[in-house]
Amino acid sequence: MAAKKATKAKAKSQRLHILQSTLFRWLIFGQLLALFLIAYVKMGSLLISQTNHTDKNMFGGDQMHNMRLATQAKADLDPDFTQGFTPALKNFFPHRTDGVVQPLWPWVAAWLVEPGHQITEEVMVSKQGRPEDYSLFNKGRWFNVFVTATFLVFLGIAACKKLSLPAACNLILLGGFGALLPRAAYFQPEPLYFIFFFLTWVACISALKNNSLWIYAVIGVVSGLAYMTKSSIQPLLAGFVIASSLRCVWEIFSTRSQDLQMSGTHRWHWRNHVVGLVMLGVAHFMTIGPRLTTSYEQFGDMFHSYPAYWMWMDDFEEKGFQWMVDHPNAEALAAIPADQKPSAGNYVRTHTPEQIQQRLLSGTQAKVTEFLLPAQTERNKKIEKQKPWRGIFEARGWYLVALSGILLVTLLILPWSAPKAQHAGHLIFKPGISVIVFFVVGSLVGYTLLFGWYHPIGRGDRFMMSLYLPLVFTLIWGADSIVKRIQQRQGSRWILHAYQTAHWLLFAALCWRLLEVFRMPFFYNR
Repeated sequence: MAAKKATKAKAKSQRLHILQSTLFRWLIFGQLLALFLIAYVKMGSLLISQTNHTDKNMFGGDQMHNMRLATQAKADLDPDFTQGFTPALKNFFPHRTDGVVQPLWPWVAAWLVEPGHQITEEVMVSKQGRPEDYSLFNKGRWFNVFVTATFLVFLGIAACKKLSLPAACNLILLGGFGALLPRAAYFQPEPLYFIFFFLTWVACISALKNNSLWIYAVIGVVSGLAYMTKSSIQPLLAGFVIASSLRCVWEIFSTRSQDLQMSGTHRWHWRNHVVGLVMLGVAHFMTIGPRLTTSYEQFGDMFHSYPAYWMWMDDFEEKGFQWMVDHPNAEALAAIPADQKPSAGNYVRTHTPEQIQQRLLSGTQAKVTEFLLPAQTERNKKIEKQKPWRGIFEARGWYLVALSGILLVTLLILPWSAPKAQHAGHLIFKPGISVIVFFVVGSLVGYTLLFGWYHPIGRGDRFMMSLYLPLVFTLIWGADSIVKRIQQRQGSRWILHAYQTAHWLLFAALCWRLLEVFRMPFFYNR
């Protein structure tokens, strides 16, 4: 009898070992990832066929302008070296800009343009799409779907190595269906920008933790690619420089705690920061160099951007667009008197404090609402009467609330969940965590206010959506790091089980939502 019980206990132990093994974990993740890709591509086909597919859609916004720049950039892909090696090489790299659209996406889309395809001013005025226009339009949108899917595969693999299995699954589900795929159905640079913005965000956090010099170079390159896609990356770079410089000052003047000796591998070197900023700047400007020279030749300003002027106007249709038409080149821009050029100083001079406050508050409220509480589709018990969906993850704000709740609970149980740290490797709040929190919160608040101010000019949720994947990652990474440190300090195992259970419940909710959409696969065309 005793031998039989021992055999059962051994068998149970072996089954648990198999379930906890690395191989089993990767097999499960591989199967889930395959299912994710199938669902992602299928959902992408639904969005492409049912939304943003009419002449009005294609000519609305700036999609046709992107397509026109792509047809113009087609000639750059076959450089003429008979005119000189340097000019030909410079023209091959992304550099074309009309002052609104940045050059990277049109350059990438140019590889999809059929020979001889041109979009003339007559086509732009007619607002009637031709077969070749729709061919480029759809190829560009499918390109966005497959590029974002490829990125999510690599992100999922990296996340599965560093995070718990359910946390990694939730990261790619929320990042893919919550942020990337909804914008992939448009012939616009947002999908590429969201990817480079996220990579810049992660690299900045990594540099605030451990500032090896190569990380600064990575930040310079990926932020440069992000800038070549959309210029909105600049506030994030400014936030990183401020946050990292604050830590640099702290490192110089602070003294280390005597309770725990920090090993050299955990130090943040202020000398690396000084040299690293130089490397960041060099890598960044080398990446965006061709665009800067072209912008200077066309507009007399390397960093010229019409949206930078529009943000100091109160209306786009009546003022912003016509102002751009009236000032198409360097000569026209240089001729504007200083007291008439749209700027922060002139805006403050011509508006009352109440008007400024009202614009900031109303715009911020609108942007936050669009971001966290988008329009919801009313559910109907009878599927034949169900209205088309307005989005995939319509409750995306509540998913952020759920992730925030998981992080908050791990913080609340932290004081009594594990023994005191015995060495630096067990520390949960390592040096630099406060700076990372400052960077994350500061970036979130800064972008919210900036996009809120810009609301009268640029409406819609695509501006704030660049923050969704970074926020999802930060919340998941923060909670996962705390739980892992608790386990390293021999904390209670129920904490790990409760944490993973919470993520599996969120995973189930996300999957249920996807099944709900696939059950009635129709979207509202907007």
